Amino acid sequence: MRLASSIFIDSSPGTVWAFLENPENMLLWNPKVKHVSPSCFSNPRQGYRYAITYQMSGNAIASELEAEFVHFEPLSKLTIRHTGGLASPPGRIIEENYDLAERNGGTFLTQTICIRNSGINIFLRLLIWIIQKWGKPTGKPYLETFRDIIENNTGKKGVQ
Repeated sequence: MRLASSIFIDSSPGTVWAFLENPENMLLWNPKVKHVSPSCFSNPRQGYRYAITYQMSGNAIASELEAEFVHFEPLSKLTIRHTGGLASPPGRIIEENYDLAERNGGTFLTQTICIRNSGINIFLRLLIWIIQKWGKPTGKPYLETFRDIIENNTGKKGVQ
């Protein structure tokens, strides 16, 4: 199962990519991310690894996952594979894909999350899909926060 969302960002693919390829920036735009810690000290590239802690809701137990850039095509595509986590079934994999395309002087960004092999049971996956497809968001969508950070900080030192 794939969950997809897209947004237009009024900034160049280079600026969007520079913000996207830094995993620590997830703390700024995804409220479910609680901690990011590099496992290697190289610049981001294919094979780059880090630990990331997610907490899906205020009452949920935080889960630390290993993350790896499995597809790294600057200015175009980034795929992050998440594995592990407490009480996770063996072989659990969640993949996040980010596709960038230059449009009208800006960037069209598509995020696709594949939860097919996530270890989430089929009934909960179906519920997630229904909510994403027909539900109404209760808060600001994460990609809107992502866009706002980039558009409000383009040319400033805050966006890395």
